[in-house]
Amino acid sequence: MAARTKLDTVSEKPKHRYRVTNWAEYDRALVSRGNLTIWFDDATIKDNWTPPRPVGRGKPGLYSDVAIQTCLTLKTLFRLPYRATEGLLNSLMRLCQLDLPVPDHTHMSRRAATVSVKIPRRERSGPLHVVVDSTGLKIFGEGEWKVRQHGVGKRRTWRKIHLAVDATAKDIIGIEVTTADWHDSEVFDGLLDQVEGDISQVSADGAYDSEGCHEAIADRGAKATIPPRDGAIEWGNDHPRDGILKEIAAKGRDGWKDDSGYHRRSLAENMMYRLKQLGDKMYSRVFECQVAEAQVRAAIINRFTYLGMPQSVRAGKIVPAT
Repeated sequence: MAARTKLDTVSEKPKHRYRVTNWAEYDRALVSRGNLTIWFDDATIKDNWTPPRPVGRGKPGLYSDVAIQTCLTLKTLFRLPYRATEGLLNSLMRLCQLDLPVPDHTHMSRRAATVSVKIPRRERSGPLHVVVDSTGLKIFGEGEWKVRQHGVGKRRTWRKIHLAVDATAKDIIGIEVTTADWHDSEVFDGLLDQVEGDISQVSADGAYDSEGCHEAIADRGAKATIPPRDGAIEWGNDHPRDGILKEIAAKGRDGWKDDSGYHRRSLAENMMYRLKQLGDKMYSRVFECQVAEAQVRAAIINRFTYLGMPQSVRAGKIVPAT
């Protein structure tokens, strides 16, 4: 029997093919992500493994925040439980011939709730175009197969990860972790406060279309690229949002998105995908540990970014099948 297909009568924008121009460098960067010497630099660890002596009386500590973050980084990167992480650290100390103590799995778990995670950031030159978005990471509940077969149950619990991404450098410059009942616009102020330097533009989806978000962006002297809700009305007093509504009325929503650079917001969604490549769920059960776990993931993603990213150029259109 002959195969029959329905022709798509909806006019869509043409799709394009892309070609990576720095494949050799990017290929080496992908290989380097698994290099243990990058994540366990014995020279740096030797100098920073133990904290400085306390001022005044008190027993000096054995493990600095750098030591605990190193343990959590290896745990997250290779998806190990705490006990296996302790074994890996012991073997690395022997291989590197470092006479340093290794925290046991119980100490790692306790310190994870209080550790101050340092997320690497490179210096910026010029104003930033910031894109923001949020996603959810599951804590516990049914898996995707059970949901597909029988529907969603009541025991699925999530944590929301809110990210601010530099659209040029493509790294994480702000992160907040909340429960699922926090709206994106409620966390926006704290997320934007983490961004250092001047901001030229902030792009976000319609969830951030609120007076508070627009005010926070205006306070940083930046341009807001947030699509208003359908049926939105002007706020008056020459508010910048009213200008967006007028542009949409003149160019159409798609035309406004093309001209305003709104589509750069997709970099935030791509960052969510990269974050979930380290695991689509959180393994900690205490909220403070979940915050540290998310921040460690952000630190790993930034290190991945600085090792090397693909540079792609448009290579032609994809011809639809007829």
